[in-house]
Amino acid sequence: MAQKTHDYERESEDFYDHIASRFDHSFDGFLASFFKRFIIKRLKVEKNSRILDVGCANGNLLAMLNRKEKIFGSGLDISSEMIKIAQVKHPNFTFKQGSAQKIPFEDANFDLIICSASFHHFPLPELFLAEAKRLLAPEGKLVIAEIHIPFITKAYNWRLNKFSTEGDVKVYQPKELTRIFNHNGWKITDKKIFLQIQYYELEKSY
Repeated sequence: MAQKTHDYERESEDFYDHIASRFDHSFDGFLASFFKRFIIKRLKVEKNSRILDVGCANGNLLAMLNRKEKIFGSGLDISSEMIKIAQVKHPNFTFKQGSAQKIPFEDANFDLIICSASFHHFPLPELFLAEAKRLLAPEGKLVIAEIHIPFITKAYNWRLNKFSTEGDVKVYQPKELTRIFNHNGWKITDKKIFLQIQYYELEKSY
């Protein structure tokens, strides 16, 4: 059976524009909240860190991090409606609309980049990983928290390809993510799999 043709970034933009005003009360927002809380609990953040949240939605993760330690926060999202809401809710941070595969920030501008429940939306994840390298300071860290669906990953991805209109490309198994990270010049320094969350802290290996 032929693969369905998707314009993943356009699908993501349209879907999240549509639910932006009610994101916190949507099913997607509900699921995203678990990832945010896990990151807050797991991740150590230095005071005055320069942090970029890729797939930031309405900016709530940056606000949660800022309550933990004072940060300089920036956010990127494919949805212009999400960015409008984030700018109103969190005027102390900087937000930009754009693709995670061509991020509109300057080189070596961040100490930490976070990608929470968004990596599976990227059509060409290697482009995002290259952008993260460009954007991070020499000792910077990349954090990726992704969906973990063991045993039924293949069937779930078939369903995404056939029926999803939300810009979901695929769900990754941990071994697959590890291979992608290593192949694109990233070293895993911390890893945790907890229920439906797989969490990675990464540093540049070359």
